[in-house]
Parts: sequence; structure tokens; C-alpha cells
Amino acid sequence: MDPRLIILQPTPYCNLWCTYCYLSHRNDRSLMSAEVLEAVREKILAQLPADTAAGIVWHAGEPTAAPIEWYERAYACLEPDRPRNSNFAMQTNGITIDARWIDLFRRTHTEVSLSIDGPERFHDARRLTRNGKPTWHLALRGLKRLQDAEFEPRVITVLHPDCLSSAPEFFDFYRDNGIQDVSFSVDELEGSNRSSSFGGRDYKSALTDFLVSMLALAYRSGYPLYIREVERIAGILAGAPLVGNEQVEPWAALVIAANGNVSTFSPELMEVRAPEYNNFIFGNILVDDLPSLKCNSSFKMAEKEVARGIVACESCRYFGVCGGGSPVNKYCEKGGLAATETDFCRLTTQASADALLRFLSSHNLSPGSFSPPNYPAPNSLAGERG
Repeated sequence: MDPRLIILQPTPYCNLWCTYCYLSHRNDRSLMSAEVLEAVREKILAQLPADTAAGIVWHAGEPTAAPIEWYERAYACLEPDRPRNSNFAMQTNGITIDARWIDLFRRTHTEVSLSIDGPERFHDARRLTRNGKPTWHLALRGLKRLQDAEFEPRVITVLHPDCLSSAPEFFDFYRDNGIQDVSFSVDELEGSNRSSSFGGRDYKSALTDFLVSMLALAYRSGYPLYIREVERIAGILAGAPLVGNEQVEPWAALVIAANGNVSTFSPELMEVRAPEYNNFIFGNILVDDLPSLKCNSSFKMAEKEVARGIVACESCRYFGVCGGGSPVNKYCEKGGLAATETDFCRLTTQASADALLRFLSSHNLSPGSFSPPNYPAPNSLAGERG
């Protein structure tokens, strides 16, 4: 087992109440115990090859809902056995970031990614406090504090249909706020989010148009806006080594919940009710080790079905930039891990690929020339959903 992504859930609790949230236990204020942290250190980190290059990401819930004192103990526990090429990262809504958090990030070399859904009117339509108040100004305050401290946080933006006709407004928002690295996700049908705003109509063309407009605006203005999904595909087309799809590779993504439950494949699977797979819980780090996790009967069933899904996807013309799709979206949209095309696939991988090819054709560019020298290089932060 040599994971590329290790997601650790400090707490299931979230201090916001976003309308599209997939988390099923966001009222649970429990914290990952010292015993679970010690088990992660002994049974996972200490067992990995010394040159493992994994992103160790605090995610799934709002990480800053756990107190800084908890992180001081967590880093003290995990750091001695962190593989030298692995790095810590955090996906956060950013609303509580202050000087103490920035000091922690700096001392622990933790990369930070913020969830900000673009301009104020779009963000505040859905990313709300628990009493229904807007959060855009709080998120922007966190962004500015990080930037003033010379951090360059990535941003994840979740799109909805009403965003797709407003590409210039989104571009101006990123440019005016010094955001150069953005990932676009979509409102997904998964976990506790029982419906998607993209349901009932095919928005692939509109999403593609949105991305083409974003690329054209960045190109014409010379602003170095790095759109992760598009840049990843450009790299593949230009001949960069194919990293693979960590969501379909067993244990490439390793997820440990606050209570020690362990899952793999799509990180969001742990939020899905699926009795036939034991709700995608393949063991608990307090009582299981890596060999026993690999032998878990529920895992074996899921592994077989995910593999069937990969084979079924091989005839798709996007397979070379996808590698088999997202198991959680297959299960939640289609009812099975062996399904093929999903709305999520059409609105993310396919739209990004189509947008890139159209943009390159209209500007007489090749994939290899897509990212000029002044574009920022990608960092190693994982966790692409807000």
C-alpha cells in the first residue's frame, strides 16, 4: 500500500450549513482521539516507504472546528513518522483563520486550500452560517489574512447552473482578489445531498462554454489563472506522466474518520449509505492493520465492482484523461460502482477536456504551450471538493 492521498477527519462537525453539503454527520462535535492518531502513526505512516509522496489532508467536516491545541498534539504525534516527501494540507472554509492558525500552518508547513464559491452573490446564496447568515466576507477575510502572511491558498469553487452565464464576473473575482489557483467542482448528488441543481437538464455545453470563457479571459488579460482540471488534462495531452485516477485505485486514497473508520476509493463514499458494502467502511484503524483492511470482505466486493466499472468505461473517448470515473458518483447517481458515464463526469472531466480543445483550436495553441512560464506550477494539495 502506497497511498497518494491520506485524508484525516479531525471532526465531523462543520460550523457552516451549506445547501449542497454531502456530510451526513456535520452536527457531530467529536474529535479524533489520541488513540486514533497514534494508530494512524503506527499502522499507516510508519509502514509507508520512506519516499512516499502523499498528501496528508485535514478534511471532511470543517478542520478549523477542532481547536489549535488539538492540532499541536496531532502534529507532534504524526510528524516523526511522516514520509519525507509527504506534506500536510488543510481544506477549510477559512472563516475562523487568524494569526494563531497562520502560525500553525507556517510552523507545520501545511498548505491551505479555501472553499469560496466565487463572487459574493453566488457564494452567499449557498454557503451560510448555521443561523442562515452570509459568509463571503468572512471567507475573504481569511483569504486576505493568508495572503498578507505570504501564503498562496488554492481555492475550490462549487458551481451551480446560475453561475454558468457569469464567467466574466467569476474571472474578475479571482483576478481582483489575487487568486491564481482554482478548482471548479459542481453541486453533486451524493451523501446527504439528495438532489443536485444540475439534475433534470444537460448542462455540459453551458459548463464547457463557461470554462472556455474563463480560459479566454485569462489568456487575453495575461492573468495567470490556473484551472486545475483543465491544466491536468493539458499535461496529459502534452505527454506528462499519467498519475492515474486515485479514486479507482484501491488504497491510492486512504480515508480515516474521526472515530477511526477506514475507507478508500472516493473519499466521499464514507458518507454514503450502502448496506451491501457496510456503508463503505472497510475496517477501523484501532483494531485493524493494513493487511486486514485489504482482506475485508466489503472492500473485496467494492474492489471487484470498481474494477468492472473501469472496464466498462474503457470504450469512452474520454477514458485517457479520466481513467474510470468517480465511484461515489457512479453509486449515488446510477446505483452501482460498475456504472459508466455520470452527470459528474460530463460536467467535470468531459467539459474540461472539451473546453481545453476548443480553446487551443481557437487560439492555434498546442497542449504543450498551454501553460506559459508565468503560470503557477501545481502544488501537491489534494482534496478537490469543497
